[in-house]
Amino acid sequence: MKPLRKIDALLLVSAFMLAGCTGTTVKPSLTRLDVAKTYSTVVVGDIVAPDELWHNYAIEIHRALADQLVISKAFSQVLDPAPVPIPSNAVLVSGRIAEVDKGNAAARWIVGFGAGRAHITAEFQLVDGAGTQIGTYSVRKTYAGGAGIGGASFLDLDDLATKLGEASADSLADWAKTGKFAKQ
Repeated sequence: MKPLRKIDALLLVSAFMLAGCTGTTVKPSLTRLDVAKTYSTVVVGDIVAPDELWHNYAIEIHRALADQLVISKAFSQVLDPAPVPIPSNAVLVSGRIAEVDKGNAAARWIVGFGAGRAHITAEFQLVDGAGTQIGTYSVRKTYAGGAGIGGASFLDLDDLATKLGEASADSLADWAKTGKFAKQ
């Protein structure tokens, strides 16, 4: 094995320092775990934003959720847009943005250690083809800045919304495969 060259070490350290500090929290509630593996199809429903200013984030979350569900291969079919009626072998996932906070860039830069953290939280519900709610879960995605302890922002809220959509899809895929939501 070749020893690590100085330039390789410098690139590795730089990549670590410039990587944004993001976090994900998944909280399942009221979810029937016993039915997870019975759905071969997932239908991506509406993601709504109670504030018109958050509408673009809802679009980003929806797009990332659908794309990541296809990539996960946890379901044989991913239907988007939602057909009417919903197939009997399908689970419909829909959601709403509960909270958006862009944080404080100055606090992230000067203080670091999570001060001024930006975050987005969305709540999702799972409904079967008969319209019966089979579960709910929420996903919170946070961003504490990059470039070391605090530092410059490398992600904006659109990026954070995309990451939230991907994390919510990953959680749903885990549920479909194992019957449990992975708490990330």
